[in-house]
Amino acid sequence: MTSENRGCVDPARTVEDLEHLRRRLAENDPLLKSRSNHYSLLGGVTRLKIIALLECAGELCVCDLATILEMTPAAVSQHLGRLRSAGIVAPRRDKMTIFYRRTDGELLPALCFPALER
Repeated sequence: MTSENRGCVDPARTVEDLEHLRRRLAENDPLLKSRSNHYSLLGGVTRLKIIALLECAGELCVCDLATILEMTPAAVSQHLGRLRSAGIVAPRRDKMTIFYRRTDGELLPALCFPALER
């Protein structure tokens, strides 16, 4: 990258600084893709409602969640499956009933990583 291609002149950052940031960003691409998937998982309003309900109630069964959300248990189970895969909720079986609760997992992991911090 040459100074002519920069488009601006920030005396606090050198061309080498910008190149370093570009390399670090490329090195951390898998982490950022993982975070992107995590954030897109939280982009659905139904999943956010489920998380909010579990935060408030502590633990709810699929049938109760379906009743509250006015959805079929199958539809709720699909959302819970995605949340479970991400480690956001955890199941507990009691005979034929499956209850879900929020885990201590990070809901919104940080985007920045030490390599990009100044």
